[in-house]
Amino acid sequence: MKNYKITKLVCTLCFLLAFASCESNDEQVTAPTRITDFTTVQLLQLHGASEKSWKLTELVMPEEFIDHPASLNVACVADDTYTFPAPTSTLFRSKEDIKIELGDIRCFETISEAEHFEGTIRYDPYTLNGVEVMKTTLYLESCHSGDNGSGGNLTVCGGGIYPLTELTEDRIVFSSGSTDFVFEIN
Repeated sequence: MKNYKITKLVCTLCFLLAFASCESNDEQVTAPTRITDFTTVQLLQLHGASEKSWKLTELVMPEEFIDHPASLNVACVADDTYTFPAPTSTLFRSKEDIKIELGDIRCFETISEAEHFEGTIRYDPYTLNGVEVMKTTLYLESCHSGDNGSGGNLTVCGGGIYPLTELTEDRIVFSSGSTDFVFEIN
């Protein structure tokens, strides 16, 4: 009887140790990673192998900036055309100037006498899970200038960095997380 109790105790301990060493699959489940980098073949939709023009059709930004006079707005950018060039290298980082044709509606008309927009697109190639992809990032800068109130001229510039997050034949989106620039084919 004594051996039976010891055997039972040892078996119970072994079972409890085996059970305690098991891992739950719930702890191993991770959220899927959203890949926003594209292959060179996919990027042909963006630049057409040399350059391609797109209309800036939508600007999504935080509520507090929507009607601010020093912020871009949909009305002023809706007639602007951006031409994105192809990268000059698919093996090394490539930074290219964007051609920006501003429309007739000025963005900072109420607070400035002149405005200027510049942009570059940067292509950073790397390998992801054995596939060559490019992190594609848009840098936009806008400047507006006018009288500073004391007879001098004041120029104010601001810019932002926006990774390419969506790419189709007729729509591209560059997004910083809080601001989205949505383009449609011109």
